[in-house]
Amino acid sequence: MPAVVVSAGVLVGWGRLARLGRPVAIADRPAVVASTATSASIGPAAARGSGGISPGGIALMLVTSTLVLVALSVRSEMAVKLVVLALIFIPLEQMLALRPLHVLRRGWRTDVVHYLVNGAARKVGLVGAVAVAGTALQALVPAAFRGNVAATPGWVQIVAALAITAVGGYAGHRAMHEVPVLWRFHRVHHSVREMDWLAAGHMHPLDQIAIRSAAVVPLYALGLGRVSLGAIVILMTLQDIFIHANLRLTCGPLRWLIATPQFHHWHHARQPQAYNSNYAAEFPIVDALFGTLYLPVDRWPAEYGIDDDQPDGYLRQLVWPLR
Repeated sequence: MPAVVVSAGVLVGWGRLARLGRPVAIADRPAVVASTATSASIGPAAARGSGGISPGGIALMLVTSTLVLVALSVRSEMAVKLVVLALIFIPLEQMLALRPLHVLRRGWRTDVVHYLVNGAARKVGLVGAVAVAGTALQALVPAAFRGNVAATPGWVQIVAALAITAVGGYAGHRAMHEVPVLWRFHRVHHSVREMDWLAAGHMHPLDQIAIRSAAVVPLYALGLGRVSLGAIVILMTLQDIFIHANLRLTCGPLRWLIATPQFHHWHHARQPQAYNSNYAAEFPIVDALFGTLYLPVDRWPAEYGIDDDQPDGYLRQLVWPLR
């Protein structure tokens, strides 16, 4: 039922845009029309847009809708999780807003598709990465060592897993910035210019899979149990959403121990002094150890994003790194 509701909502949203005469495929960019413009000065493209949906727009709508439905059939609980997260973070962002931001801000439809489709793709990709890379690395770890690790109490495994994923995630994230071919995929995430909880899911699926694999594959190779793996994935997901949220939280002295919105917002800052900093997702001390920490205590970024303008719509953003 939730899958049907979310799918219908996405389709109704696109239908609403069509009735407003805006191209479906680029629904996230607001049209700018001068108040003194005449019909003669609008031009052929605008005239076509006001007449309905283009064939390309219809095709993109159908393909994107199919992707959403397939993703929900693979992981129908994603829709439930999305609703739960919305019920948690939307009120929080209203009460503790860092910046005035509409709940249905520009680009929210595309980000919902990112969340639903990428969530299913990430699960499939992680399973594949663990099966291939994890199994290969596991062969290098003595069986006796893996047995001892699996026999340790659950809380010890979780603490160890946190330390391993913090370093692995840092390494994977930093690689996405410093290796040019990887940056082409990661820049999809950094193209967001309005930070909120939903922006956390605005990522290319291959980017998500690469960063999560760098954090999770070592856990499997070392023999950590399913309980610790499951707990880490849940913690990583919630923490990722929290640090992207539009919340004016600095957390006082805890800002140096736990990643906060202020810490990660500087990672997304469109300001040269903050470039190539704050790669850690959980613990700022990792950035401090590797010399990439940037955390002014008394201010926030003035703006976010990168110089490149990303294309609008999920499918166009999916192929953007390949062009």
